[in-house]
Amino acid sequence: MAFERNVPGVIVLAVALLAAATVAPGARPGGERNPSRLREQVEEAVRQHVAAGYQQAELAGELVAIHLPAHIASLGSASAIKPLRTFIPEQAAGRHIIPLEVTFADGGQRKMNITAECVAVVRAWAVRRPLKRGTRLEPQQFERRTIRVTRRERDYFTADEIPAGYQLITGLSGGMLLKVHQLEPVPAVQRGEKVAIHLRRQTLTLISPGKARREGNIGDIIPVVATTTGKRLYGRLVSPGLVVVE
Repeated sequence: MAFERNVPGVIVLAVALLAAATVAPGARPGGERNPSRLREQVEEAVRQHVAAGYQQAELAGELVAIHLPAHIASLGSASAIKPLRTFIPEQAAGRHIIPLEVTFADGGQRKMNITAECVAVVRAWAVRRPLKRGTRLEPQQFERRTIRVTRRERDYFTADEIPAGYQLITGLSGGMLLKVHQLEPVPAVQRGEKVAIHLRRQTLTLISPGKARREGNIGDIIPVVATTTGKRLYGRLVSPGLVVVE
C-alpha cells in the first residue's frame, strides 16, 4: 500500500527526468547540431592554415581574431574542413580572407569565407634616451624590442644592426620606436665646412679653396663660396671635401 501511495510521485519524477534529458546540452535532434563544436572546428582549421601560410612566406605574424559567418550557429558539426586555396601572405599584419569548404556528417557541403585578423610580430629598435634631430645613429643609443604591429610593419626599422652613416631627421623621446622615414644619410659635407673647388673650363681646371654654404651628400649640387675671391658658385659634390664647378 505504501508503494501505491507513492505512484503519482514516481510518475512526476520520471516526466521531470525525461524533460531534463530533452533539453540537456548533449541532446540534440539527430545528435548532429552542435554550433559550438562547429565554431571550434572552423577556428582550429583557420589557425592551422594561417600558421602554415606564415611559415611558407617566412613571415612572423600572430592571429588575434577570427570572424565567423552569422549563420554558422544554424549548422551542424563538420566531418571535414578543407581550405579552398593556398594562403601565402605578402605581409603579416592585416585582415585575410580564408575560403573553406565544410563537409557535414550527412554528406552535405557548404563554402564559407572566414576573416582572419592578424598582427605582425617584429623586432624593432627603440630609443634608450631622448635624441635630438641630427643625432648620428650609434648602436648604444638603441635597444631591441619585440612589438606587435597592426599594419605598416615595414615602417619600423627592423634590420639586425643600426645602419652606419645615418642620422635622425626628427628628435625622438625615450622609448620611441625608430621608423625608416626618420633616417637620412649623414651629409658628406656640412654647412661652413672647408672644401676644394675645382673650376673646370674646357681643358683647364682651376683649384680654389672655399666653403660649403649648405650641407650635402655625394652627387648633390650645393652652393659654395671661393675663399680668395668671395665669389659664390654652384657645384657638384663628387667626394667629401671636393666640389666640381663646370
